[in-house]
Parts: sequence; C-alpha cells; structure tokens
Amino acid sequence: MKRILLSLFCTVRLFAEEAIDPKRAANTVILDEVRVQNLGIETVEAEETDFEETIFALGRVEVIPARRSGVSSRAAGRIVELNATVGDTVEAGVEVAKLESRQPGFPPAVIPIKTTGRGLVTKSTVALGEPLEPEQSLMEIIDLNEVYAIARVPEHQAGRLKPGTVAHIKLPAVPEEMLDGELLRFGTEADRASGTVDAIFKLPNPNLTIRPGMLAEFSIVLSTREGVLSVPRAAL
Repeated sequence: MKRILLSLFCTVRLFAEEAIDPKRAANTVILDEVRVQNLGIETVEAEETDFEETIFALGRVEVIPARRSGVSSRAAGRIVELNATVGDTVEAGVEVAKLESRQPGFPPAVIPIKTTGRGLVTKSTVALGEPLEPEQSLMEIIDLNEVYAIARVPEHQAGRLKPGTVAHIKLPAVPEEMLDGELLRFGTEADRASGTVDAIFKLPNPNLTIRPGMLAEFSIVLSTREGVLSVPRAAL
C-alpha cells in the first residue's frame, strides 16, 4: 500500500513539474507571509461598482437672476437708521432701515424700509445719515440656496449633453463638499476664441458656503454602466 501511494505521489509531482513552463518558473517569485509583511504589500478585493463615462470641464458659479432683489424707497429722504449691512443674512419682509421723509411736517415722517426677498446682503450703497432717492437702491440681496454653476464645454462634446444631464461638481474653495448639479440649458452663444459653449447647471447650496465667482470643476456624466468589476485606483 505504501509503495502504491509513493508511486502515485511521484507520478503527480512529475506531472506538475512537466506542466510548469521553465522560463515562467525561473521568473516566478513566491512570497510567503513574512516577505509580504517586510515588503509592505497590501491586497484589496475587486468588487462590482457602477462605471461612469464623464467629460471634464471648468467653469464658475453665478447668481440665479431671479434670486436677486433690491431694497429701495418710494419716497426721498435721509437714512436715519440702518439695521443690515454687507455680509448679513436677512429674511423677506424685515425692516432693514428707516428713512426720514423730505415731505413737509413736524416732526418729519419716518418711513420703514423693508426687504422684498431673503438672502445675503451683497451690496449697500447708502450709509447712515446719507440721502436716498426713489430711483436709488439702498442695498442688494441675493438668495444663495441655489446657484448656477456654468461649465465651459467644448463644442464637439456639447452635442452629447441634454437637459437633465448630471454633473459632479467640486469647488476648490470648498473642498469638503461634492455636489451634483442638473443641466438646465446652454448659453445663447458659443465662445469662438476657446471653442466652448456655456452649459448651465442648477446647483443646490444647502450650507450657503458657495459664493458667486468661485471656480468650479465639472465631471459631466455621459453614460453609466452598472455592475462593472473594479479595483481601487490606489491599487494600480
């Protein structure tokens, strides 16, 4: 029985040795657990993920025009009280100033000036004690809960986009946030010098950390494939 087992073991070993390519065997390094630890080798498991085909573009953040409002007075006079200034956040319908009217009367009538919209005060044109005319704006307010992120997309790529296309948008000024925007429409004209067209994305700004003029980096999703076997980029 021992002879039969020994003969079978020798036959299997001989077959295995013949099956190995000598050149491959000479170039093969077998790493045991100790060598793996000494070399600092790490292993990861491949997993199924969704794969997105994207194009990269740069752009800027802009205010949505409909979310911009001004504060003014229908009567001429002098500002005698000012309750908000640049950088303050105000609600709609709150009193931000008081105006002493030029209309005859003693004492002069004092008129409260209230906001028509909510948001961040970005401009204040009249200081305390200065005159204010009806055609003059006292301050400007913008609602930043949503903004436009405008990507400059190469013309040959623009034809692959349509309203509703999603873009992953990163702002270097706010690196901890990665937001998704939805394509609304394209600009009215292309830029001949750069060969690009504006793609206007609507971007939520829940933390109010995004400001007009900020640089934006776009990864615009062209297509998505589900269940693709992948490994982490760091493993390559």
